[in-house]
Amino acid sequence: MLSADGRFCFSCHRGLACFGSCCRDVNIFLSPYDVLRLKRKLGVSSSEFLQEYTLLAHEAGIPLVQLKMREGEDLRCPFVGPEGCRVYDERPWSCRMAPVDIKGPETYTFVFDSAFCLGLNEPEEWTVTGWMADQGLDVYEEVEALFKQLPGRFKLTGLDFLDRHLSRLVYMACYDVDRFREFVFDPVFLEAFEVSRVGKEELQDDVALLKFGFAWLMSEPDLEVTLKLRDKLPAL
Repeated sequence: MLSADGRFCFSCHRGLACFGSCCRDVNIFLSPYDVLRLKRKLGVSSSEFLQEYTLLAHEAGIPLVQLKMREGEDLRCPFVGPEGCRVYDERPWSCRMAPVDIKGPETYTFVFDSAFCLGLNEPEEWTVTGWMADQGLDVYEEVEALFKQLPGRFKLTGLDFLDRHLSRLVYMACYDVDRFREFVFDPVFLEAFEVSRVGKEELQDDVALLKFGFAWLMSEPDLEVTLKLRDKLPAL
């Protein structure tokens, strides 16, 4: 176990015999900001990215997306080739965090042991805080602050039809940002939720739209209005 100031040694590079082994047959759940960054990197829409590269999961009624490993290729990550990760500069939160794992509040451990991850035997030393800063994880805290509160605020109705509708709303607002923009810019939505002209201009930005979506979900939006727009929602 490590504290935030705990020290460990780690370095990952092509000279290690295990290089790329951690990118095979692994469960990687993507955060909303991961999806946004990856779809931009690949030059596809959020809907295309989700369909091509992810699997759907649920936790306490909240839809989650998981990176889909390649079939027939030793279950390797779809973004990893002989030279390493082709989306490295926009790699997911989980990949940035590794080999460190969050165990609890201000408590950390390792995803791998040093027999599997030879990088843990390298001499370069880090603190957990220093590692997280070096990996650019601080921006996630700022972008996804409200998203972390959603599980505690999200309540199912117990009615199958409405709960499926709620799940589709959450999935779209949190992950399918391009589809959510079309949803938000529908006249029915604009009138019901009073999005200003300035607001519409701001929501052309993906990050601003993502934050808006989190805040909107937290505000417990009027289901009667959203049901009028259900044909615009993604199928789950």
